[in-house]
Amino acid sequence: MNRLKKHIQVAMGEKKADLVLKNASIINVFTQTIDIGDIAIVDDSIVGVGKYDGIDEIDCTHLFVSPGFIDSHVHIESTMTTPEIFSHLVIQKGVTTAICDPHEIANISGNKGIKFMLDNSKNAVMDTYFMLPSCVPAVEFENNGARLNANKLSKLLHHPKILGLGEVMDVHSVTTGNNDMLKKIDFIKKLSKKIDGHCPKIRSKELNAYLCSGIRTDHECTDKDEALEKIKHGMMIMLREGSQARDLIHLLSAVTDKNYPRFLFCTDDRHIEDLIEEGSIDHCIRLSIKNGLDPIKAYTIASLNAANCYGLEDKGAIAPGMRADLVILQDLEDVAIKQVIKDGKVYKKNNQFSKVKKTKSIHLNAVNEKYFHINTEGKYANVIKVQPGSLKTNKIKKSIDEMNDTNKIAVVERHRNTGKHFTGFIEGLGLKNITIAQSISHDSHNIIVVGNCEKDMAIAVNHLRKIGGGIVLVSEGQIKDAISLPIGGIMTDEHPNKVYEKMKRLNQCVKNDGIKKGIDPFITLSFMALPVIPDLKITPQGLFDYQSFDFISLWTE
Repeated sequence: MNRLKKHIQVAMGEKKADLVLKNASIINVFTQTIDIGDIAIVDDSIVGVGKYDGIDEIDCTHLFVSPGFIDSHVHIESTMTTPEIFSHLVIQKGVTTAICDPHEIANISGNKGIKFMLDNSKNAVMDTYFMLPSCVPAVEFENNGARLNANKLSKLLHHPKILGLGEVMDVHSVTTGNNDMLKKIDFIKKLSKKIDGHCPKIRSKELNAYLCSGIRTDHECTDKDEALEKIKHGMMIMLREGSQARDLIHLLSAVTDKNYPRFLFCTDDRHIEDLIEEGSIDHCIRLSIKNGLDPIKAYTIASLNAANCYGLEDKGAIAPGMRADLVILQDLEDVAIKQVIKDGKVYKKNNQFSKVKKTKSIHLNAVNEKYFHINTEGKYANVIKVQPGSLKTNKIKKSIDEMNDTNKIAVVERHRNTGKHFTGFIEGLGLKNITIAQSISHDSHNIIVVGNCEKDMAIAVNHLRKIGGGIVLVSEGQIKDAISLPIGGIMTDEHPNKVYEKMKRLNQCVKNDGIKKGIDPFITLSFMALPVIPDLKITPQGLFDYQSFDFISLWTE
């Protein structure tokens, strides 16, 4: 009562506010205008917009103020940092709220991994919400580290930071009425929580059936027509700009004056170097404006639309009663950030982060080069063809004499020491004299390795065992460089500046070896083992064809 009374008194001008942003050019996401005025803040809330005095004041003359940005779908694990460290990186980019899906760590250690993310995020300097992973494993046949059925997930449903069910990527399980999937969906719907989608290329009756479940978002659209059809059917479409999946520009022409409230921004999977150098949601805004989107609409998509989608009623706008999550900008179109205010306080950098207890996550005997030998058993091979700027691949057929531009690619199961492994061919990376191995391979996160030399492939995998997971580069029998990711084989609590420098060094090393333009080598490689993204992928059991949704032979006539 005392808090509310104080807010009302300040709003009435009877008392000074704790903080006032004076003479600001305010981005009004309700009216799509720029309004000039003061923003009065008490505690963690905005109490008034108009003319106010404050105990502390910031002169915002000739400066713009936006609501804090919201990342509507992000996998923190892809930055290789903990939720706490991640929050310090993105708040500097204006992101004050993130909707996170922890299905990467969940595929490794189940509910234990989700609880780690929830607990560590208590130290975050932004609001971190989570969606419960819906598909652990991504599909039933996967060789991952944990299985989360409906009953296991139900233990976390009532956590205040859980907003709903994460991306339902096993479309087939929904459209065929898989009992456990429907049970997960039913649990969520009964609590009136949200359900995220993941449904590339689905149309017509299959889309209708998928949406009957209450799924309302998708971040896998890659062209205008697909986005518009899904919007017509009631979905909200995420304009994704990740490290490898850069779909935003391709989808931007779908945004109109009438339908812009149906769009969100998300980063999905973004490496730490792209986060630091290009940005997060600020980069999405900047890129959208540069490619013709009205600036105020871009800021609305980055704030109010996401808040509305996820029921965050006190976020996404600058108005009395809203959370004082604000971004002060020197330039509207360049998204030049001067200061960020979170819960009414100006953010100040911090270089001290919590240390995390590590547990072993690489369970694998030493491998030898025979693991990666391929016997010729046909005239032609089915080859994975990489698409620059996309997570999707093409399935192509090549004769053994046409393999000059191909590399070997293998996946080795690492969670239960089953010995399962498979080797195939990949085209489009351009690697010549270097081998890459990493324990990051969505979503099951088995070890994935690519190269030309079977001996180097074995050396790289065995070194991953030694360092507890991460990324390893090998050339001519020698380890050229590596980064250790001892938290589940996908994250580290090391200072982000050190992680950034190591990743820059690894990237440069691979670029020197001829990686093709438009290819993020480590993000690209990590998605070559995810069978729920078209068209051809590789798992420890073999090649998986998304179109037939079944395994196919490496060799064909």
